Amino acid sequence: MKNFLDKTGRVALTILRALVAILFAVMVVVVFAQVYTRFLTDNSLVWSEELSRFSMIWMVFLASVLTFNSNDHIIVDALITFLKGTARAVLLIISKVMVLLYSVFIVIGATQFLPVVAIQTSTVLRWQMSLVYSIIPISMAAIGILCLRDIYVLVEENFLKSGREGSK
Repeated sequence: MKNFLDKTGRVALTILRALVAILFAVMVVVVFAQVYTRFLTDNSLVWSEELSRFSMIWMVFLASVLTFNSNDHIIVDALITFLKGTARAVLLIISKVMVLLYSVFIVIGATQFLPVVAIQTSTVLRWQMSLVYSIIPISMAAIGILCLRDIYVLVEENFLKSGREGSK
């Protein structure tokens, strides 16, 4: 089961990296096309600003999941680096639980917000704004799942394995 979950996680992260790269490429191409058409043809692509903004929103939220997964996000770790052993593990678990609770709070709030913006459409592209903002609960749910994984790993490595080794 653990191998299946590891493989599924790796595949999901690979897909996520590809989506972030595609969204970044879309942003670059669309902004370049906008600059080109504005300065060389004196015409403007009216849809380019919306598409690049929506691509950036999705890219940032998806990249935040990747950043959380690799622990590359900004963290104040003065106390964590000072502590060792069980105290450090407990502090890390408390930190992950707090992030999990925050993620759940945001998922609940965002899913309540989506029906409100479902009646709104973007000005030029005419996309439902709920499509644009749906990335918020999606990314926060993914971060919540990663928190559960991290909590499980911390508990297993720091509390369950030591009990198993002592019984052998």
